[in-house]
Amino acid sequence: MSVNSPQFDPNMMYYSPSASKKKKVGATIFGGLLGMTAYYLPVTKDEFVNKAFKVTRDEANSKIASLTQAVKEIEKNSLSSESKMILQEMGVKADIKEITKKCMDIDKDVSDPGSVKKLKTYFNNNFKNFKKNPHLMDNNCADAFKSIKWNKFKWGMGIGAAIGLALSLMSSRD
Repeated sequence: MSVNSPQFDPNMMYYSPSASKKKKVGATIFGGLLGMTAYYLPVTKDEFVNKAFKVTRDEANSKIASLTQAVKEIEKNSLSSESKMILQEMGVKADIKEITKKCMDIDKDVSDPGSVKKLKTYFNNNFKNFKKNPHLMDNNCADAFKSIKWNKFKWGMGIGAAIGLALSLMSSRD
């Protein structure tokens, strides 16, 4: 080696690891907090209509699953009190044929093209009213709005944290 060339000294601290780490963590947290404001971004009509339909379809599938469980219990002659309450709430007698008909009706409401179009039109037409007066929403619409807002919150936080970390890494490079 030449006399003028710099040599690596393993005992010398070339950077402060704790300060750099604190800067990265701070920038990541700040970016995440800043990204959380995505929660307040407006909900679009298309977003709402699709999410409200998905929530309605999921609820219908849940009802069908509950009714299917009740049919299994009826076949075993051991109908639970929970299943009795579910049947009573839906206005169905503990009869396999009647439960099957109710399942078909519920499924038709979320799978028949005409019913789906009617349901989506309802969500589309009432979007402005729901947005202005949240008390007019049913549970499905409220769940749709809540779900959309929380997804924006989570995505905003994640993207903000990633951008904050990237910016801190870029600024700490020499």
